[in-house]
Amino acid sequence: MIKKSPLHRRRQEKDKFAAIILLTIIILFSLPLMADLDISGYFENRFFLVENPAISWKNLNDKFSLGDYNRLRLKYKASPSDKVTVNLALDFFSFHGIMTSPLGTYNSAAEPGADNTVKIDLDRAYVNLYFKNFDLTLGKQRVALGVSYLWAPLDVFNRVNFLEPKEEKPGANAVKLYVPLGPSSSLTGVFSPESDFSTSKSGFRAQTQALGIDMALTLIRTGAEETSIYGVDLRGENLIGWWLEGGYFVSPQRQDMKIVFGFDYTFGIKRGLYWLNEFYYDQSGEKDPANYDYQKVLSGLRFTMGQKYYFSMLRYAFSDFFSGSLGYIANWGDGSYILNPGFQYDVSQNVLVSVGFYIPLGRENGEFRENKPNLFFIWLKINF
Repeated sequence: MIKKSPLHRRRQEKDKFAAIILLTIIILFSLPLMADLDISGYFENRFFLVENPAISWKNLNDKFSLGDYNRLRLKYKASPSDKVTVNLALDFFSFHGIMTSPLGTYNSAAEPGADNTVKIDLDRAYVNLYFKNFDLTLGKQRVALGVSYLWAPLDVFNRVNFLEPKEEKPGANAVKLYVPLGPSSSLTGVFSPESDFSTSKSGFRAQTQALGIDMALTLIRTGAEETSIYGVDLRGENLIGWWLEGGYFVSPQRQDMKIVFGFDYTFGIKRGLYWLNEFYYDQSGEKDPANYDYQKVLSGLRFTMGQKYYFSMLRYAFSDFFSGSLGYIANWGDGSYILNPGFQYDVSQNVLVSVGFYIPLGRENGEFRENKPNLFFIWLKINF
């Protein structure tokens, strides 16, 4: 294999950047010509103060690092006819300090040592086609399977994001077929192409409702990992909200079970105290922290290292504009965990300010403690 020179890589980046700019111009000028155009989006600024516990307080300049990024997301939705809807979403990122990606959800366009700290990403570009008996979605879209809040063992199209479970996930190139079978039943098929059929991903989901419980059976094939997944999920509400999601993963090397059980409840304390919990068991994980292979996490082959996990979140509204939350995510197998206290203030209906911490605690060589820094953040988000 011929190794590309830094100059060649920079030219490739410039060509890619120019292509995206041209595509953006085409989109901006062509969409207004379409009927029923809806433009929305948001701007956010996120500032991080990162503290390295391994460095002495005497050396403050090395102990603390700063990170910041801006994100402008523009969303376009147009309906040239009642049978067709076009959806586009463009992200404009600028990274500063140590930041190269928003909490690992997106990859940075800049290579290590490069001077390019700006990224433009066409994150959504898909068309909805509505027929009499089915709907068809083509293009780069959000693909989500399963019902769990955080762990999502059946959601093979997206990374698990511990720090922001509900952050928007990057779009996946896919073809999705949706067939309604009545008011509460449906069939969904998804195919996400890669270089060939053997490395592509595909899924089939049959969903219905009985006795007030939403239930679904899911079959998934991930070609690159040569893995077949046989999944089931249930969701209901009986005094408390609850959900169950599990999958049986079969590959040529091994067979494993992954199960999530969760519940939530709102206590009637003044404005209401919301409590959410999820328990996760992953049979394929390691029992001994000494056997953790973090390279698999960095490469995306795995999202967790151990077998037993727990996530909990409390949220309370002190007023119509001010609320607080406390998140707890733990690896019960190695005794490490992360605390995430935070506060949110609604400056107005469309302006939100959030402050908080991510604090790794517990066993020194545990998954959520080893080489993990303390984070303080201030985030501003403006919707329009």
